[in-house]
Amino acid sequence: MSERFSLRGIYHSFDQAGRRLEVLKGVDLSVKAGETVALLGPSGSGKSCLLHIAGLLEKPSAGEILVNGRVLPTNDDGARTRGRLQHIGFVYQFHNLLPEFSALENVMLPLRLRGQGSGAARQAAGDILKTLGLTDRLGHLPAQLSGGEQQRVAIARALVTRPDVVLADEPTGSLDGANGAVIAELLIDMARDAQAAVLLATHDQTLAARADRVVQLHDGKLH
Repeated sequence: MSERFSLRGIYHSFDQAGRRLEVLKGVDLSVKAGETVALLGPSGSGKSCLLHIAGLLEKPSAGEILVNGRVLPTNDDGARTRGRLQHIGFVYQFHNLLPEFSALENVMLPLRLRGQGSGAARQAAGDILKTLGLTDRLGHLPAQLSGGEQQRVAIARALVTRPDVVLADEPTGSLDGANGAVIAELLIDMARDAQAAVLLATHDQTLAARADRVVQLHDGKLH
């Protein structure tokens, strides 16, 4: 496996009530193509912050993010958006599906934002939703889907562009044990088949056990 994704010297801090809080203190991490790394840590340890920075949703105070050996821009909002669309799929704990869009339309969205034509995007979105067992749910709105079905749509949206990196923030946190296990297996197996690098933050020990490697975030550093 070749190195797909790297974080180098990631720092993040902010001011709160007149104090400077250091959340991340020089985080270094590399994930290979096809590898899944589980990120553990107590609530408030900065797991979500680290994922948001890794996913170019937030700007780090310092440090570099690399995909396929190339440094991605982090200072410019537009450049971060382009880098995210090109390289990264993100799975949120609470789905973040657009409520007025159908399952199919939600999954088509990142392809359309990339400039792909409507027909090709519709075909690709339909194919991956069918793979995830949602053949009969393509036209349903998120409110018409169960929690497990919504998370399958969120996984499809993250993977439909065949990203280099898949980031998942507590992807099974809102699901019951049985649904969570199924969703975890789908996410990891599909990302591995696509040779994506996967970094997932979780409190779920069962999910962490499915990963190739486990790292702990404590006091702003990885252990």
